[in-house]
Amino acid sequence: MAAASVRFERGEYEWLAERNGILFLGHTDLGVVEFLITGEALIELANPELDGIDRDTAIDSFVEFEPDIHLLARREFVSRLGGEPPILLTAADVSG
Repeated sequence: MAAASVRFERGEYEWLAERNGILFLGHTDLGVVEFLITGEALIELANPELDGIDRDTAIDSFVEFEPDIHLLARREFVSRLGGEPPILLTAADVSG
C-alpha cells in the first residue's frame, strides 16, 4: 500500500495567538509542512454557536477533532499540491 502524501503525528501542535489558530505539522517525503487551522474553523467543528474562542478551548477542540483535522489537512494538501506554508484551514474548509 502506498504511503499517504502527508502524514501526521498526534500532539504536534501549538497555539499561535498572533494568528488566532493552531499550527500543526505534517510530514512528507520532502520534509515538514506547516498547517494552520483558524480559531473560526475550530469553532465550526466544536460549536458553531460560539462567538469566539480562547486558547484553552481552541486546544481542547483541536485535540478532540485532531483525526478529522488531519483528514481535512491531507485533502487540502493534495488539492493545493503543497502550496506556500502554512497551509491554512478555515471555517469554509470544515463546514459542509
